Amino acid sequence: MAADSAVTVTNGCKTKIYNTATKIFRMSLENPVGVMIFSSSEFIGTPWDVIFKLYRDTRGKQSFNKLEEYAKNFVDFLSAENYFSSVKSQKDYFISELSNFYYTIRDEVLNEYQSKMESMTENEASEIDSDQMLHTILEDQLKAALELYSEKEINPEFEDYTIENLRSYGNESFKELLELCEEDNMPTDMRQQWEECFLAYIRSNHYYRGSGIVFVGYGSKDIYPSLLPIYISGAFDHRLRYHFDFDSAESVTTDDRAFICPFAQTDVMMTLMKGIAPELFDVVESQLAESIQKVKDDVVEQLTKANVSQDIIDSVVESTQDKIKEEFQEKVIDYIQEEYIDGIIDAVDSFSIDDMANMGESLISVTNLQRHISSSDESVGGPIDVAVVTRSEGFIWIKHKDWFRQDLNPNTKFFE
Repeated sequence: MAADSAVTVTNGCKTKIYNTATKIFRMSLENPVGVMIFSSSEFIGTPWDVIFKLYRDTRGKQSFNKLEEYAKNFVDFLSAENYFSSVKSQKDYFISELSNFYYTIRDEVLNEYQSKMESMTENEASEIDSDQMLHTILEDQLKAALELYSEKEINPEFEDYTIENLRSYGNESFKELLELCEEDNMPTDMRQQWEECFLAYIRSNHYYRGSGIVFVGYGSKDIYPSLLPIYISGAFDHRLRYHFDFDSAESVTTDDRAFICPFAQTDVMMTLMKGIAPELFDVVESQLAESIQKVKDDVVEQLTKANVSQDIIDSVVESTQDKIKEEFQEKVIDYIQEEYIDGIIDAVDSFSIDDMANMGESLISVTNLQRHISSSDESVGGPIDVAVVTRSEGFIWIKHKDWFRQDLNPNTKFFE
């Protein structure tokens, strides 16, 4: 486990980066289990390090058979402690999420409206009922968002959360939302659509403005280590918005003996892993699609001139276009897997614990270097903490920044 110390603090339009954060924590006093955090360093105003240490002090001697059970117990702990938040802070979180949701939809509506108006002539624009156009665009945006959120997995604590629960809890907030609509010259007669769409949003795991918590280690009956990320956004109405990211979970087995799992700012690490920057790969795919489209247009033009029937033209062009895309993606992805990823994973499989710890630190250092020499913010930096979790030795610090002098505090037990 390796993590940098950079944390970005935002105050209005101003941001400042501090290189003092601790992102790795020991979670159990009985079994080798640790956590790493990324994104927000706080949970509804309470620092995660305070929460982790309190969990370790109160439940650190509990033992569970599987790593997943530790993660579930931690969620239960948050609930038992009333999410470390007051009724007011939960309401503030709700208002913040509703505000973010509103402005996201509003910006999409206004951008589409502006685009349509700019595409019209002056005469066409003068004949348009702008209020009706805004109403239609907003209705379509809310409908599309509702469909998107409804397709996603539901947060465990919101499976039985109904529109009546939402209206009871957020009545005043939705009144304020309609006031914002009026100020922004948006339609104000669609409260029910706003409520239904926001309910789907807060019930789904589509998007989280919160924290990622990665559990790493062994349950008491685990032979090999596992990794399980949880995304936690916040809590309101005495319910926690979270989900277990089982799609990103990994478990070492006799068949799958090694993994590299980057989180948060993964671009540099993925470039090393795949031999190509993710953004560059997207550009290559996009340029390929444009080139294929140009070829397609030329082929259609030539076949049309040759009086070939439209059915044959469509059949030839569509089958050729799909085949080229599929072959490109398949061959490139196979090459990346065979020439880069498999080789790195095989190397990790043969590494000693010392080698793996050095590699984890190096991956963070390379990302730090890239941020330092590029024009982007140095959002990865500061001392790098490294910990190793093994079945026999437990949770062991390899590197850890000290915030107090051990020689002056000989009786202090350091369980960070």
